[in-house]
Amino acid sequence: MMRILRRLVRADTLRTVSKPCSICQPNARFSVVHPAVPYDVVIVGGGLVGNAAAVALALEESLENKKILLLDQSEKEPSFEPEKGFNLRVINLTVGNQEFLDRIGVWDKIKTMRHHSYNKIFNWESNSNHTISFTAEPMGYIVENNVIETALLDIAKNLHNLDIRRGEAVNEIKLPLDQSREEVVVGLESGEIVETSLLIGADGANSYVRKVLDSPVLSWMYDQQGIVCTLRSPCLDKDDVAYQRFLPSGPIALLPLGEGLFSLVWSCRSNIANELMNLSDEEFVARANNALQKPAVVPAPVAAMETVSDYMGWLERPPQTPLITEIEGARAKFPLGFSNSARYIGPRTALLGDAAHRVHPLAGQGANIGFRGVQQLVKDISENPNRELGDFRVLNSFESSLQRQVTPMLCFIDGMYKLYSTSLDPVVAARSYGLGMVNQLPLLKNSILDRARS
Repeated sequence: MMRILRRLVRADTLRTVSKPCSICQPNARFSVVHPAVPYDVVIVGGGLVGNAAAVALALEESLENKKILLLDQSEKEPSFEPEKGFNLRVINLTVGNQEFLDRIGVWDKIKTMRHHSYNKIFNWESNSNHTISFTAEPMGYIVENNVIETALLDIAKNLHNLDIRRGEAVNEIKLPLDQSREEVVVGLESGEIVETSLLIGADGANSYVRKVLDSPVLSWMYDQQGIVCTLRSPCLDKDDVAYQRFLPSGPIALLPLGEGLFSLVWSCRSNIANELMNLSDEEFVARANNALQKPAVVPAPVAAMETVSDYMGWLERPPQTPLITEIEGARAKFPLGFSNSARYIGPRTALLGDAAHRVHPLAGQGANIGFRGVQQLVKDISENPNRELGDFRVLNSFESSLQRQVTPMLCFIDGMYKLYSTSLDPVVAARSYGLGMVNQLPLLKNSILDRARS
């Protein structure tokens, strides 16, 4: 009897947050008593991080007999259709996250589709000849988003404790009072109500779950757009090398896809992005080659410093980038921004991926940080099998551990963006000297490399 009563929603004991929809008006409340469908974990949001969280949690031994629900607002299932060419959205997957995907059985699926490893990356800028390169076998993997999502879905469909609902949006969420043993109640736009011991928000940068938590968010938009497309080059000998050059208007990166193809990620000021999107394919290719290969415009103080560095054997010069000859398929652009939620948790609630943090793509860490969050949450749950799901102590451990990992990286990436957004001579000299010094300090350089690959 007590179990039945617990599964009834009592509006007077729960904090309610609604959003407008065709079913419920703002600030509307559930009826006093509603039967709710019980789940142990409800994940709001699909995509890379939401799907990875669903699969990893469903495979966790301590959750084998729990019921998990993934709510994906997208009605269309991800699919891999190689005849349509490469997807515009790719991830520079770290070795650490590749190992995570391997542990949950996803990597074997990816290998039957498409991925490409690379062993070296060059980083340099347009106002200096100082370059830093990192080498490892492998340095990382370039994988299309839809390939990872398709692989995750293939695994998810065979998990008995995981339900997936597509085209299902959340309309209202009721959180329990802090430290309360009440469960989270979720109202769906279909009219159905579910309740759960643990709610996970993986619903992107404009997260509704985060809004429900009412967590302060440090955020801003960069005056930049990211342009993505697939480019072809006849230089097949550069298939295992990635390139990133910092321009005054933003970084441009080439990520190898294999067989002479590269994924371009070009971050630039919004007015320049609009101009680039309106160019013909031939004009765009010419602009991309110029951005990658144009000789550096070196200020006099930096040139003097480079002369000394070259004499001492410290100067690593910019690479010869592959010549781009054509665009494969379409171009797309998207706005760039930064955000970091003050809290990654709330009453029986956790945030993952862009719902918790969002970064500039210059370091290729967005989805990678999201996967780290998934691993941290699963780790904390698995280490506390005797505590109930949604226990504050478990969630607090997750938040503390993840923030210690993520916050320095967010600050570093935003700092790099700001550092390379100016052409002032003293700043150019300082960053060039710093880059040269890092390149000559193996311990520091290897530490950076290990972090980038983790």
